[in-house]
Amino acid sequence: RVHKLVLNCCVGESGDRLTRASRVLEQLTGQQPILSKSRLTIRTFGIRRNEKISCHVTVRGDKAEEILERGLKGKEYELRSRNFFDTGNFGF
Repeated sequence: RVHKLVLNCCVGESGDRLTRASRVLEQLTGQQPILSKSRLTIRTFGIRRNEKISCHVTVRGDKAEEILERGLKGKEYELRSRNFFDTGNFGF
């Protein structure tokens, strides 16, 4: 049973790339993504504090299972052991 599915897309900068990433997440889920801000300024990456750098969507219920099924189908139902965490979560 799937409690919730979190889709995260971190692009590392604000602007056009972040807008496109949020549009993709909205098309996948049908929900409006939440934009996340950076906590620190990191000069080597060109990131400033409080700059919007990523977006995420939380999906629950039958919709979450449907999206997860489509994602696993794209990976041909094969995941590596390093994709799984000790807490019961996994990512790909």
